[in-house]
Amino acid sequence: VSTQSTWGTYLWSQIRQGYYQYGIKIYWLDASEPEISTPDAAVAMQVSRFAAGTTQEVGMMFPYWHTRTFHDGLLSEGETEVIMLTRSAWAGMQRWGAALWSGDTSSHFTSLQVSIAAGLNIQMSGIAWWTTDIGGYAGGDPTNDTFRELVVRWFQFGAFCPLFRQHGARPTEIWLLGNESYNAIVEVMSLRASLKPYILAAMREVSETGFPVNRPLWFDYPDDPLAWGITGAFLFGRDYLVSPVTEMGARQWTTYLPGRSTQWVHHYTGEHYVGGQFVTPPAPLHQFPLFRRV
Repeated sequence: VSTQSTWGTYLWSQIRQGYYQYGIKIYWLDASEPEISTPDAAVAMQVSRFAAGTTQEVGMMFPYWHTRTFHDGLLSEGETEVIMLTRSAWAGMQRWGAALWSGDTSSHFTSLQVSIAAGLNIQMSGIAWWTTDIGGYAGGDPTNDTFRELVVRWFQFGAFCPLFRQHGARPTEIWLLGNESYNAIVEVMSLRASLKPYILAAMREVSETGFPVNRPLWFDYPDDPLAWGITGAFLFGRDYLVSPVTEMGARQWTTYLPGRSTQWVHHYTGEHYVGGQFVTPPAPLHQFPLFRRV
């Protein structure tokens, strides 16, 4: 409906009536592909149309128009700061104040591992506000030791994404995960809060230069040939390097520190390292490889 301006105006009128007039100004646009889950989905994809063309021709652009409808609607109400969360995306959608999350991932360490590459690729494509469902969306038992460890490790990753959030199709209160996991999560949540000024500066850099908050090591160190092959670690702004632990039971973790003339300090141990080498620091449950450039 949002691909035609008149229908976009109508959609916003319904949103105004049902939500905005009651003070609701931030929207979670789930299933914004739009989701087609009927048994005849394949047929629907072939015969359905938008004002801009057939689903096969333009269907993938629906999130772009959909988020623009909400953006333009909010501006028409006099709002000056717009943010919304959407499950799907199209190039250029960031101009509408749209944040993207990685969708309904499963609660496994493999999902955590691939989320690193997903976030880097999305942000390098220009969509700066990105996040995941910490712990994965589908599955997970808060009484299970493997799941508890997964949630801790995912929190350690999520705290260094542009947006920091937990969601899942299960009870998500962190005190359900046992004392050890709870304490580790509280520690990383406090760390995220302490970095607020740094994060705001990184977000400002995104708006001014387009440089993403999360970026591959080679982005800042293009002359380091080894940096180009690293997929499990990333930079968080200019000064932090993050290497999430993505294996169950790991208590040390190898990562690469780029830049032969760069000095790095380990956040937890305070140990100093020279760039241009692989290092294997300890990684007990409440710690992970986190380095700051000095």
